[in-house]
Amino acid sequence: MQTSNDLGLRYMQIHISLESGKNLPGSKWVSSFTKVEFLSIIERTNQGFTCFALLNFDNPEVLSQSYEKLEIIEVISINFNSALVKIFLTGPIAGLFSNDLACWWVSPTHLTDNGMVLSLHGNKESFKILKNNFSELVGDGFSVKIGRETIKRPILSEILNAKQKFVLDKAIGMGYYNRPRECTQRDIASTLNLKQSTVCEHLQIAESKIFNLIDVR
Repeated sequence: MQTSNDLGLRYMQIHISLESGKNLPGSKWVSSFTKVEFLSIIERTNQGFTCFALLNFDNPEVLSQSYEKLEIIEVISINFNSALVKIFLTGPIAGLFSNDLACWWVSPTHLTDNGMVLSLHGNKESFKILKNNFSELVGDGFSVKIGRETIKRPILSEILNAKQKFVLDKAIGMGYYNRPRECTQRDIASTLNLKQSTVCEHLQIAESKIFNLIDVR
């Protein structure tokens, strides 16, 4: 049986800060919604795409307002601070996914006042094109990051052994990959009762494998 790795599929997360994306229409949505979580694409067109989304808010009246490049087509269900909706997106980021790229976003993909996180699955060639397109939109204002969700993907279970995944998961949980860093390798080693050199080795090997896998250079 072929695995996702055999098929040349990759997984990565792109992070865009709200400041870097201040000229994008989504930067204005966060004044009404505390979180916009993109769930599943329904249909792609040349203009954009229709998808399901989960909107979190403090005031449900925001659902009746108009938004640049975001049209709420239908409110499927609602409670006091969230709603499952069908929306139509026509902004520049939506446009990146409305063509024939062999790349699509998966969960978790969301927008908050901390910025946007896009979790992506696709092939290497599409990731290269997508990276260039993001550079045109926000310059250097985006980054590819390793997240807890990343190492739980089946595609990465194929390339990391148990010790590498264990140490990497602890490093992520302790904030080692946050900016600024919230811990050191010595802190991780102390928590896991390992030598710092052992932690260093596992992290270096895991990082090398992951970034070779999602190489979009």
